[in-house]
Amino acid sequence: MIRLFIASIAALACFDAQAATPDFDTHSTPAAPCGTGTPPPGHVPPEIRPSSGGLTLTVRQDGSRLCYVAGDDADAPVIRLHQGDPLAITLRNEITDPAAIEAVTAPGELKVPNPPVPQRPGTYQVVPSMKHPITGATNLHVHGFAVPPVAPQDDVMTICTDPAVGPAACGRRAYTYRYRMPRDMSAGLYWYHPHVHGAVQAQMLMGLTGAIVVEGPDDDARRAAGIDERVLIVRQTQDLDAGKAPAASMTAAPSDSDSASAPQHGPVIANAIDTQDELLCSSNAGIDQISLNGATIPLGEAPDEALAHYAIPQGGKQLWRILNAATDAFLSLSLIGEDGKPLPIEVVARDGSPLADDAGRRLHPPPTIEAQPVPPGGRLEILVAAPPAGTKATLVTHAIDTGCAGDRLPERRLAIVSAGPAAAGTAAVATDAQPHADFYNGLLARKTDKRRVIALAEYPHPGSTDQIDFYIAERKPGAVLRPYMMGDPPAITVHAGTTEEWVIENWTNELHTFHVHQVHFRVLEIDGQPVAQPDLLDVVAVPYATATGYRSKEGPVRPGRVRVKMTFPESLAGDIPFHCHLVDHEDNGMMAVIRVLPAGRKPIVR
Repeated sequence: MIRLFIASIAALACFDAQAATPDFDTHSTPAAPCGTGTPPPGHVPPEIRPSSGGLTLTVRQDGSRLCYVAGDDADAPVIRLHQGDPLAITLRNEITDPAAIEAVTAPGELKVPNPPVPQRPGTYQVVPSMKHPITGATNLHVHGFAVPPVAPQDDVMTICTDPAVGPAACGRRAYTYRYRMPRDMSAGLYWYHPHVHGAVQAQMLMGLTGAIVVEGPDDDARRAAGIDERVLIVRQTQDLDAGKAPAASMTAAPSDSDSASAPQHGPVIANAIDTQDELLCSSNAGIDQISLNGATIPLGEAPDEALAHYAIPQGGKQLWRILNAATDAFLSLSLIGEDGKPLPIEVVARDGSPLADDAGRRLHPPPTIEAQPVPPGGRLEILVAAPPAGTKATLVTHAIDTGCAGDRLPERRLAIVSAGPAAAGTAAVATDAQPHADFYNGLLARKTDKRRVIALAEYPHPGSTDQIDFYIAERKPGAVLRPYMMGDPPAITVHAGTTEEWVIENWTNELHTFHVHQVHFRVLEIDGQPVAQPDLLDVVAVPYATATGYRSKEGPVRPGRVRVKMTFPESLAGDIPFHCHLVDHEDNGMMAVIRVLPAGRKPIVR
């Protein structure tokens, strides 16, 4: 890939003005393990195309910062490889102060303790969570890869590395992962981050995230057409909602049952989640700080000089691969012209999966002006056309309603886009109407072997001043809401080769996301509305609950719902986590495990 900082003289001058940050240096030294300073707007992350011997990522610490160091460069590299290539990554753990990691997400001290979770007749038993000690252990998850969840591949349940100081629970300070992706795993944008349960949020906030680009025939066609690309990584550097407000400062969710026009009767949901005391609202969430390729995004109406400036050859296009590596910030992206109206963009892929029908034929929807949602952990790949010569456009993320108990996500300007000099030899991208081999071809056509309902729930932690416990569980008779703890048995067992449909229900007043390791799924319905062209995703936002339409035994509530279809191939046998990708929720219990049993074999015992 030709890495363009800026392609026009005007944009280059602007970048040079911004780049006057002499303290910024990504070189890792003993005095500055994670380099110095903050990248300027327009910074481009380094790229590595691993040799046959693989690469080494060393985790280093500098106070409240963690970094992936490749060679001597303390700037998490974009790892680039070709479809079907093997990938070896040696992860070395040189964390020196685990206590500083725990301090990043330590809850504050508030006044009023939460009461015990009531046990009402006909409701689920609720088990409070227990705090996970942060030891400085870390590991690696290759998010989206369809590789086995067993060592030496993407096994986040048993593989970890110990820090340079402190306990040695993992038994090693380095580990070499050897990933063998299927040749028909989609080419696209993936990413890597730590996945030690209980410490994911802290380690990601401190800097441990990076992108992976898997190239394939579509990339060859775009290069032949003269289309360059950019990798844009949105990260989060603080989480101001860590620690919910106590019960005394929270208000009950608005209920339509208080209205004379509200339905006073409705179907009772069997085995409903008890929400009488738990559907609360909070106004204490702050506005979290985010960055674009390491450069801080200012709050409010950011001036042009504080933003990255990207130039696209006049009359041409660029492929933008956008990764939302934030811990809990949702994105809703548009390109806005000088007249305030959105400009059309072409969606190419989501979550590493090119838009395609169930047979693998590429879909080429017309350019759209609709804002494009990217939940935490999600990816979006788009073709962006240069704005008219002499004008500029702005990449923005719009304000998002995350629910009355959710985060505050105002509109923010992320980058400025302008037209650069016309490129020579630009041509249309060759399209291929033939089906492409893909790991998930035929998913929609497969017979559904089982249907499940999975509930997302929250409860105040008994006796705590500010802690909320998070739950994900199959909603069925006799279920127990139990926060996940490392070593817990699998919540769901399936046989390899089977296909299931899950309805994911959100019984809370804030947006959640649903993510499954190893597996992509087709999204069939959102809040009961069929999806015309089901996307193939590995993260989906689940709408928050509303107070109309249904009645549980204790009060009016209708959970937000998403229906998905997924299959469990023989090659993915093992223990596969599924969880909310608002990773503080995952750390605090909203995670569980599917055990995929090999066909004709006894259950896997860890």
